[in-house]
Amino acid sequence: MHSSYLTHNYVAVFKAMISAYQPINCVELGVLEGYSALAIASGLKENFDKHGAKGHLVAYDLFEEYPYRHVSYETTKKNIDDAGLSDWVTLYQEDAFRAHSFHGPNTVHFLHVDLSNTGDTVKKIMEFWDNLMVQGGIICFEGGSEERDQIEWMTQYKAEPIKKELETNSIIEARYVFATYFKFPSLTCLLKKR
Repeated sequence: MHSSYLTHNYVAVFKAMISAYQPINCVELGVLEGYSALAIASGLKENFDKHGAKGHLVAYDLFEEYPYRHVSYETTKKNIDDAGLSDWVTLYQEDAFRAHSFHGPNTVHFLHVDLSNTGDTVKKIMEFWDNLMVQGGIICFEGGSEERDQIEWMTQYKAEPIKKELETNSIIEARYVFATYFKFPSLTCLLKKR
């Protein structure tokens, strides 16, 4: 399975967050082959087995419609089914920047965003999803370190740095606290203040 998260075992990171927080309504934007979706779903299943907390992940991706690196919907669905986690994940082939319209205010506990992220991605997601997040909810963005902002395609296309947007975004500044886990590709998690 391919994922930029694979090298540094981000499965453990996602499962630890899900185990500690025990979210119910989870969303993922950008799925690829399902590496992080499987980690989140596995954590949700463990929470149910240990505590009876019935969480669910709704995951959105363009799959074959994405013009760059992608896999088919069927491949990702098979990965989830083969892992025995299909009861914990619902996949949709949908534009991630329209997915917010399928969720109501104050309903999302955990959001993971892995969309070829740039500073512009962070800005749009915060505008679209802030009012959908519960107080105490968590938003995680792939990226946020200086190293991630310097990867080849980010510099080639002069993309807005993620780190700068995280540090200057007015929504984040007003309503969130955040920290970045720096192992490449890095993961920045924002906690919505209570």
